[in-house]
Amino acid sequence: MELRHLRAFVAVAEERHFSRAAARLHLSQPPLSQQIQALEAELGVRLFERGRAGVRMTAAGEALFPQALALLDQVQRAAELARRAGQGESGTLAIGFAGSMPFSELMPRLLREFRAAWPQVALQLREQPSRAQIDDLVARRLDLGFIRPTRHDRLDALQTRVLQREPLLAAVPESHPLAGRTSIRLHELQDDGFIVYSATLGSALRDHTLALCRRAGFDPRIAQDVHEMPTLVGLVAAGIGVGLVAASMRHSASPWVRYLGIEDPGAHSDIVLAWRRDDASPVVANFLALATPTQEPPAPSAPTAAAHA
Repeated sequence: MELRHLRAFVAVAEERHFSRAAARLHLSQPPLSQQIQALEAELGVRLFERGRAGVRMTAAGEALFPQALALLDQVQRAAELARRAGQGESGTLAIGFAGSMPFSELMPRLLREFRAAWPQVALQLREQPSRAQIDDLVARRLDLGFIRPTRHDRLDALQTRVLQREPLLAAVPESHPLAGRTSIRLHELQDDGFIVYSATLGSALRDHTLALCRRAGFDPRIAQDVHEMPTLVGLVAAGIGVGLVAASMRHSASPWVRYLGIEDPGAHSDIVLAWRRDDASPVVANFLALATPTQEPPAPSAPTAAAHA
């Protein structure tokens, strides 16, 4: 049963006139009559009775009519769903993010803009360390990841884009002797215990912290390993030690922490968007079109206590 035959049948049934139905379908009357005849031949029944006043449906036509309407509606909805999926207007998008990302301006803004532009796409958000995100991207359990620079042996399977370069700040307890300062040189923290990212994460930020300290003339004493920046900030608030965090962590809620600018060169951390090289998903393409690199946010001009959760 051909869809064009069903469309012809519905048009004649609704117009009750072959000429008007033909005009509605932008056909001449003979091809329309041929389509109705072909459908009747396929079904083995007459669908219309023809008379001077027009046409009316037979009992077979009356039975077919609601089913034909439903079938054509379903076909139209299927075509619309396929079109929307093909243009990235529907479907799902699984996004991973490191624990510090919600404190940045960048990730919440991109998610808000994406939802406004493509509201029919379901977002699945997962908080994960950067290495775990890379594992899940390669395994196709994630589509996109907001990560920090990280060592991983499968990075060649991914495309990455640096979205923002954030200054690094020194997070110190409010009782620290330097807490009232605007900025410091790292060597001024050489007598403090440092809270750093666990070596098991392969975090480039751990290596970067250690390298900055050594460049400043000392090997930092490790007081505690952590997996995420919010944990680091919480331990600083508890007085366990000091640590280096991205500037966006100023927005984390801890009234017992002060954030100080770092005057040493190279004190920064990147926000990186990662996705599979072979991913042709239009939903991913739409997100990437929004996710353009932004300028580095300004460093704080004064010591800042946390304000938000």
